[in-house]
Amino acid sequence: MVKKLYLDTKEKIYRATAIMFIVQLFGALGAGFFFVIQNIFGSYHMLGATGAENEPTLWFILFWATDFFFVALVTVLSYLIAGLPALAPSLALSVYFCHFTSASASAEEMYNCFFATPINYSQATSIGYMGYLIMAVMLSLLIKLLYAGWTEAKNPIGRGIDSLLAKLRKKIKLIPDTLKGIEVAEGVDLIVLVLIIPVACCALTFILIKYGIEVPFAAISEGLKGILITLSESNVIIAALVMGLMVGFDLIGPVSLAAFSVATTAYLTTGNAQLITIYSVCFITVCWTAFFGMLCCKIFKKGGKTDTDDFNFATTGPINAFFENIKLTVAPSMPLAMRSPFTMIPGLMVGSAFGGVITALFGIVNTAYTDGSLPRYTTGNFTYGAVDYTYAELFEQGEIFMSFTLPLRSGDFLTCRLPLFIIILVSGFVGGLVVMGLREVEYRVLSKRGCYFEPKGDIVLEMREWGKKMAKQIKQ
Repeated sequence: MVKKLYLDTKEKIYRATAIMFIVQLFGALGAGFFFVIQNIFGSYHMLGATGAENEPTLWFILFWATDFFFVALVTVLSYLIAGLPALAPSLALSVYFCHFTSASASAEEMYNCFFATPINYSQATSIGYMGYLIMAVMLSLLIKLLYAGWTEAKNPIGRGIDSLLAKLRKKIKLIPDTLKGIEVAEGVDLIVLVLIIPVACCALTFILIKYGIEVPFAAISEGLKGILITLSESNVIIAALVMGLMVGFDLIGPVSLAAFSVATTAYLTTGNAQLITIYSVCFITVCWTAFFGMLCCKIFKKGGKTDTDDFNFATTGPINAFFENIKLTVAPSMPLAMRSPFTMIPGLMVGSAFGGVITALFGIVNTAYTDGSLPRYTTGNFTYGAVDYTYAELFEQGEIFMSFTLPLRSGDFLTCRLPLFIIILVSGFVGGLVVMGLREVEYRVLSKRGCYFEPKGDIVLEMREWGKKMAKQIKQ
């Protein structure tokens, strides 16, 4: 029973992460497409905007799809595991933990306050991306088990009610002989199955996520922040090691953002860009670790099967690192880690830590942060009061999307960009080897126990088949 439940849940996780990946891509690529069209044709009245001031709000809709991928994961995975009863509580929980951080506001302001935008970035990242996976699995399994438990319990409950009815009939003649205990028990199904079980599971899951993940990890992050500050002042190499481990652990979660806070504070207060350069290397290495991990498994035929979806995830990150798309630099690594956390997360930590240490050892600093040669970042519509910001100003505002991927595209070529690119590639390969080794161990252990799930996903092929199916339906 436990083995079957594990394999079934694993299959649902693979399915939900593939769907999450499509959600991640939709907003980023859709909005990017319109951004390119605007710059080519110089038109800023697209998507049905009636005026220049309306266009940014409509343009953000595409980004919202990407920013809601945590909500999509929790809702889809919960539904796949537990069906209809899980829809409402999963949606409520996921939105609660990544809600808008301001009160009633305009669409553009809500976007700026949403968890995945740089401004007010603290909310959803407080539980990290794995927190949402834990949320979905716990909620749905609780509902599934309690539904099964209630169904099995109704018969003994019905027999108990039968005994009670038999005693009551001796005193109350109006109780019909045809009334059965099981009918009474089933009469409260609406209340139990729609209200009591989902609400109780939602409350229990909230308690676990809030006080088992969010609160303790907030404390851990603050503690690590203090340790990292002390290390950065005494031994930058060890500080780089710790920073890499923090980044690889949760990518955009509270631990990684604690390291980011230390790096940006050092830059803003002292003008020293070494820590933010190290952080950028640690961060970008994440996507290359995922890529080399999947590639090594395929080339050396280790770690069980890697399906087409695994490669779709792994190849997206490195591509986006060159375009400064910070979300899609690390976002594709998340579904891979959700599929196999005990193999992927350690690999990400090792790869990022290795990159951070090498960068510190060679003393590489991207001077473009400090000499003013970084390009300014323009926000807002060009025809409606666009504003240029320096990167120092963006850091002060909490902006992180357009900042620390720049070492691949800025700074001196021979002393900064080229060595950093080599370091990132080597570090990604080292992390990838760790991923491959751990996946091989996991494959052997799970295979012996009959618990290995063999993935067979190909979301692109599936969507192609959907197109054929829809065309056939229309023709009929």
